[in-house]
Amino acid sequence: MKLYITGPVGSGKSTLARKLSQEMNIPFTSLDGVVYVPDATDSWGNRKREESQRDELFEKALLSSDWVMEDAGRKCFQAAMEQADWILLLDFPPRTRKWRIVKRYLKQKLGVEKCLYRPQFQILRSMFRWSRNYDIGKDDLKKRLETYGEKVLTAKSDGDVLKYSQNFIDYHTTEKKARTAGVSIKTLK
Repeated sequence: MKLYITGPVGSGKSTLARKLSQEMNIPFTSLDGVVYVPDATDSWGNRKREESQRDELFEKALLSSDWVMEDAGRKCFQAAMEQADWILLLDFPPRTRKWRIVKRYLKQKLGVEKCLYRPQFQILRSMFRWSRNYDIGKDDLKKRLETYGEKVLTAKSDGDVLKYSQNFIDYHTTEKKARTAGVSIKTLK
């Protein structure tokens, strides 16, 4: 199964993607890690990879027969949306995302949670701006997802996430059994 998890900052993409990857025993790729590399000399604590290097890492991740990827929906990773069996949009209310952004920032400042950047006030402000850009459609993520029709599922609550998570796990288990039996996966969709 190929699952692409997307949504605005603070929606829980990384946490969910890691969890599903472990439960289904399939590779997980955080596309932030494909875009950025740690760099202690940079004021943000990271720097962007060269586009060619980024694209090479991304294309390599796409080659796996099964994967879970998460990203905020950058246009340079559109191929993941195209190749995914399912796209899960985490569309939590702004208040929930703001709380999660603050909580994550505090954990990172205390060293409890690792990150690809230097946790500083500037990044916190940027996260709030990115979250707002999603809400007003400036990042055009929702518009771009419209082209993928029924393979886009939207979770607006923790209950939705739980339901979809179990469905993905069940689907993946069925898919693995079908592969083993030599049945076409397309007949299961």
